[in-house]
Amino acid sequence: MVRRKQTDVELLAEIASAFAGSLDLENTFGAILRLLDEHVGLQQGMITLLDPDSELIHVNVAHGLSAADAKSITYRVGEGITGTVVQSGKEIVSPDIHKDPRFLNKMGSRERTRGASVAFFCVPIKLEDRTIGALSVYRRVRRAEDFNDNLRLLHVVATLIAQAVRLNRLVEQDRAALQSENARLRRELKSRFNIHNMVGTSNAMQAVYRLIEQVANSNATVLIRGESGTGKDLVAHAIHYNSYRADKPFIKVNCTALPDTLLESELFGHEKGAFTGASERKLGRFELAEGGTIFLDEIGDFSLNLQIKLLRVIQFKEFERLGGRETIKANVRIIVATHKDLEREIKSGLFREDLYYRINVFPIFMPPLRERKDDVMLLADYFLEKYAQENNKRIVRISTPAIRMLTSYHWPGNIRELENCIERAVLVCDDDVVRSEHLPPSLQMVRDAAGPPKAERTMPEKVAALETECIVDALKKTGGRQRAAARELGITERQLGYKIRKYGIAPKAIV
Repeated sequence: MVRRKQTDVELLAEIASAFAGSLDLENTFGAILRLLDEHVGLQQGMITLLDPDSELIHVNVAHGLSAADAKSITYRVGEGITGTVVQSGKEIVSPDIHKDPRFLNKMGSRERTRGASVAFFCVPIKLEDRTIGALSVYRRVRRAEDFNDNLRLLHVVATLIAQAVRLNRLVEQDRAALQSENARLRRELKSRFNIHNMVGTSNAMQAVYRLIEQVANSNATVLIRGESGTGKDLVAHAIHYNSYRADKPFIKVNCTALPDTLLESELFGHEKGAFTGASERKLGRFELAEGGTIFLDEIGDFSLNLQIKLLRVIQFKEFERLGGRETIKANVRIIVATHKDLEREIKSGLFREDLYYRINVFPIFMPPLRERKDDVMLLADYFLEKYAQENNKRIVRISTPAIRMLTSYHWPGNIRELENCIERAVLVCDDDVVRSEHLPPSLQMVRDAAGPPKAERTMPEKVAALETECIVDALKKTGGRQRAAARELGITERQLGYKIRKYGIAPKAIV
């Protein structure tokens, strides 16, 4: 037995440290064999793993042999000493490889050690009672040497190797699951923000779709203009997810949510000690968006100081972190949006003219909802389905009087207001139809073509309006069949006929 350069405990501590230092199996296994060489004086050594698909045993890492030569060596299960150990799950010690016919000499060990007595130790690597590979070691020995100490040590090392393999497989499974989930979410986002999935068929929206298609696959800076609540962020998403940058980050920054001092740090990052509380370096949104798109919402609220820094990023594609000296290159597509009149802001000295011309390369104007009356009911139906599903309610449609209210309203809050309106209606509706009384008070004041605002109607007028609405809905649902409509309403056919004549309802016209 050769004199050890370190104790077994010290060796195992260093091997455990090698496991902790890297999740890469080849690096870890290579470190293990180097440590064994220092400990027991290897001639050669290798770690082999079984491929369950091909049922071949491959050399994962070899010591004393080039990586290319090692990769070319394989064993079948049951072939030679290594194949037999993997097959049986029991260790084998060959006291002299020059005299053992079971030793296949695939690593050329006999030629390298001619004239010397070389022992071959091969122990199984087991994981959950299954043999997944083998640890093999060659070293010179003296005659009549006791191999038990070496075997005990190699069994412990093989157990550590098995745990490293197990950990690596768990990490790979998690990584594969995360990559799969990431790919699924990206497909979902791309589908969600596909131009054809945006709601609206009006001429104004068709013009917006054409502009998105024209600019998506370019690097041009896009300025999206329009009132609050018109869906400017949806256009920004659609541009990104229909571009060649779709697989890269999309970073949104709401410029009104932070004060100037924090906004600068948020956009460009900061170095440790740049200001009070900056305890460590922080990457800015421009760095996080590298290769992708950054969307600056409400750019009209930028201070003049930040406007200068943004101008440099757009013009020279570079910036510095707050408190730093390193110039960082920015491969980022910039999309900005605002509801403000930038031309008026320029005249007031609140917005830089040179920045305006830099961001106004490709303007897209989002029309207000009052100019897209054709899209109101498309959007209302979309939100109705969305919130009915979220709240587990079976609401199938919107009544005619409610539709009249929705289409007559001027929508100062645009699509955001419409969405909130439909969500509220779904929450208060206990029927399968959204009726006029389910809509917010702001819409109740909309004048109906038949008379004064509902808030000014008398009790009999309100009852008559509600009965008319219920009868019209029932006739629509039953295809104009009065007997079926009467059953739906819980009254007799005679009572229904009376009310139809009383309120001047034409069943055939409804169908």
